[in-house]
Amino acid sequence: MNNKVRVLEKQLVQLNERITAAWQQEQKAAIEHIRQVMNVFNLVPNQLRVDRRGIYNTRPVQMKYQDPVTGATWSGRGRAPSWIRNRSYHDFLVRQPDDAEANSKGKSSQPNADRNNRR
Repeated sequence: MNNKVRVLEKQLVQLNERITAAWQQEQKAAIEHIRQVMNVFNLVPNQLRVDRRGIYNTRPVQMKYQDPVTGATWSGRGRAPSWIRNRSYHDFLVRQPDDAEANSKGKSSQPNADRNNRR
């Protein structure tokens, strides 16, 4: 029985070596194919990089709070700055011009309020 196990282990080692060699061969072929395509389309490696900043359709967040002494602002996201910590956030709240327009037209200041109330 020990003999069978040794034979199988030897076969396993040989198969792993063959798999590694085949994998390396496939990689070389893939790299060559990629190089050919890059040459056809005149691409350089930097053009293949993905700019992660463009993946999400985001806009800069508007300031929500402002320190009246220094003029420093905070959007309300992330860690609170020292000038607002342990104080009432309401005291530092900045009224946005968009809120005034929306309220004068009878609309909610929350952009998704209408969508959330639909059925």
